[in-house]
Amino acid sequence: MRNADPGGVSVRLVLPNELRLLDVVHAASEKMAEIAGFDEDAALNVGLAMREAVINAMIHGNRRDPARKVQVTFEARPSRFEAKVIDEGEGFDPAKESDPTSAPNLLNTSGRGLLLMRAFVDEVRFRRRRSRGMEVTLVKNRAAASPTS
Repeated sequence: MRNADPGGVSVRLVLPNELRLLDVVHAASEKMAEIAGFDEDAALNVGLAMREAVINAMIHGNRRDPARKVQVTFEARPSRFEAKVIDEGEGFDPAKESDPTSAPNLLNTSGRGLLLMRAFVDEVRFRRRRSRGMEVTLVKNRAAASPTS
């Protein structure tokens, strides 16, 4: 753990490509969201979004290859939570992914990860890395306190 900036904390995990570690990522995500000042419900949403991002990295990005790793970086700041999930796979174009809410996809047993991530956080960005893999950034902003009159 290190200070990302004054008032911020950053944590980096390098995980073997093992789905059994999802609970570790989920718990760390929730704790970092709490450090950033989010309430329990918002922290749970962050944890769920991160769980989906890491599942996608391990299954779709790394193709379940045990020789590959997933890197997760969390930053908790007073105004926001930001995380990056990096896999070692071939990458993908999120614009070409099927819409899980369209009629032909409604009964599919998978394919909702991107939809869930977008539902639980304020911002989801994708970047294909030059070397190899995808970098997914998730951002959850804290609402500014409303002034009292």
